[in-house]
Amino acid sequence: MNNVEFNIAERRHELKITQEELSNRADISTNYVSRLERGEVKHIRAETLAKIAVALDTTMDALFNGKSVSGQKRAAGKYEKQLYSTLNQLDQGTAEEVAKSILKLMNTKLNN
Repeated sequence: MNNVEFNIAERRHELKITQEELSNRADISTNYVSRLERGEVKHIRAETLAKIAVALDTTMDALFNGKSVSGQKRAAGKYEKQLYSTLNQLDQGTAEEVAKSILKLMNTKLNN
């Protein structure tokens, strides 16, 4: 998973928040956050990663690829918010397919 679990834990520690606080901010269970950070979650949904990124005041890219945003307080931009909102309005299957396509496009652009 490209060390997503490590990057989530690292960012959480940078913000000095607990797993419980992260779970509340991202609207996911504390148990899931714990399992995720221990590497026990093998597949994370893009929608869940987006929620975690917002909760950690970072980007999905930073969590996925380990680009630190330490010391940077950045709010989600207009299009990030619109994308997140649109994904939340779709049914889970469609949201996953759209998110998968977006991540594939991002990875293609990052590797060029």
